[in-house]
Amino acid sequence: MEIKELNGNGKIVVARKEIYVPHLDGVFASSLPMVGPASFKNVMSAIDEDKGLRPTTAQTFSLVDLALQNPEEEHCKDILSKFKNKWFWTATESLWGNEDVIVYDNVDGKMPFDRKSLIKRYEDGDEAVRIVPYGFKTESQSIAKFIKNPYVIAQVGNKNMIDVVKRVTKRISNIDPYVSALGSTNEDVKRYTVLDSGWCGDILSLVASRDGSDYNGYAFRVCNASKAA
Repeated sequence: MEIKELNGNGKIVVARKEIYVPHLDGVFASSLPMVGPASFKNVMSAIDEDKGLRPTTAQTFSLVDLALQNPEEEHCKDILSKFKNKWFWTATESLWGNEDVIVYDNVDGKMPFDRKSLIKRYEDGDEAVRIVPYGFKTESQSIAKFIKNPYVIAQVGNKNMIDVVKRVTKRISNIDPYVSALGSTNEDVKRYTVLDSGWCGDILSLVASRDGSDYNGYAFRVCNASKAA
């Protein structure tokens, strides 16, 4: 098995075509190549059939962060090329309501998405579910405001991810980053998230209002995470 060490404490396991990505206090393995481009349903169904886990928004930031640290490595170059020309679907979904939005990580595709069930999980301490009242800034905003935006923090699920978000945003955005949100709705509406570089690689966008029908997205299969690579 050939192992290639990467800057940023990552590694490529060539024989198995997996990229090991440092993430928070641990690491996760992602199989290569990525799945797509296709609709949300088709991409995630392929991951499910391969018995993998769907990537959260936080894990997607970590993957892009590692690729940006190794832009000339062939696998990382391919990841960045896909990110520049299309976008990355994530498993972090949003239930938009009248007064707030419920953000949740649906990594196995089995998370309930009705308000009552999600609130019950939130009250029981499930960290995969976050609730954000309206009032957070949307559309273009400075990097300083972007990384402090309550909705962005809810999407990544952990304030310890903010340094990663900041690094990625600084390296991608030549102009202010962008948050696309659905906003207040009379009835609960489920939407999917993509991380997007603006199709020209010069603006980082967190788009949390996709209905899943677009066929231009990629995602990666997440293997079991651990505390050490």
